[in-house]
Order: sequence, then structure tokens, then C-alpha cells
Amino acid sequence: MLNTLSRNNILTGLIWEPSGHDNMDAGYMRWMVNIRRSHRMYVYRVQDEANTNELIGYSVKTAPGCESFAVHLRNLYGDGIYHFDAGDHKTYLLIIMDGIIISGSDCVITESFFSEIVETLPTSKYSRLQVSEITPAQLDCIAESCKENQLIYKRRQRLFWSGVACGVLILLIASSIFLYSIISG
Repeated sequence: MLNTLSRNNILTGLIWEPSGHDNMDAGYMRWMVNIRRSHRMYVYRVQDEANTNELIGYSVKTAPGCESFAVHLRNLYGDGIYHFDAGDHKTYLLIIMDGIIISGSDCVITESFFSEIVETLPTSKYSRLQVSEITPAQLDCIAESCKENQLIYKRRQRLFWSGVACGVLILLIASSIFLYSIISG
């Protein structure tokens, strides 16, 4: 399933910036400063019923037109603990609570660690969230949605570069007419 995501330029493993920075440890804040310098920042504006939130994630992948799997999952299915089998005794894990992607959860972990998380879930602050396995059909739905967004991005990019080329062409024609009029007297 991870191969399907990467083939469609869908990002997983982003480091999500937590919403409240006030009570964070100084070491964590220094680490986040280094992450901001060394990783590409992806900003997603998502609309809820009352307001617009910004979700900020950082990734080592810098290819343009990439989409975040976590944001699409959040928009389609809302709050919850989502997982799927990533092969080699590993599990992809994503936790979304109150519309916020929990930092450190957009990752691949071992099956044993995932089992420990599920066992401690009833006593944690995430106990109200439903644990859901992501099916291949849901993954295909997200991949199709991302492909549509990427086509829109490519059209906009093509339109921008066409506009730049037309502008340069018009500038060349205008400058050649101006030079011709100066030379011919």
C-alpha cells in the first residue's frame, strides 16, 4: 500500500507541527527549528464548520505537486486512529483528533508497538477515537482524489509558464519594433 501512495506522489511520514507551542520542551523546540531549516514545509488550509485551520507538515521530499495522505484522510474520514499493514511486520499509523493530525503519528511502526498502542488506548487521551483499518478501496479513493488535485496543479503550472512565454514573446516583439523604429529613423 505504501508503494501505491509513493507512485501517486502521496506523502506519508510528515512531521506535523503541533498546534500549541507554549508548553513544549526547549529541546523539542530546538529540534523543530532544525526540522524547519532542513525539510520542505507543506501548509494545508482546511475549512471546518466555524473556522479555517492551517496544518503544517515537514517532509524530506521536495517534489512539487505532492499531496499529504494524512490531510486527505482527515478531510474524507475525520477524527480517528487509522492504520494499515505496510508489510514486513510493520504498520502505518495515523492519529487525527479534533481535526488536528497528531505530531509523530504519520509514520510506519512495528506491529508489536502498534499492539501496545491499541492495548493502552482505553486509558489514554485518545480513548474516544475509533480505530479503523484503511482498506485498499479507501486507499484507491484517496489516490484518485490526489490525481485530480495533481492534474489541476499541472494545468495551473502549464498556464503560468504559457503566460510567461507569451509575455516574453510580446516583450521581444515590442523591443524589436522599438529598435527597428530607432534604427530606421
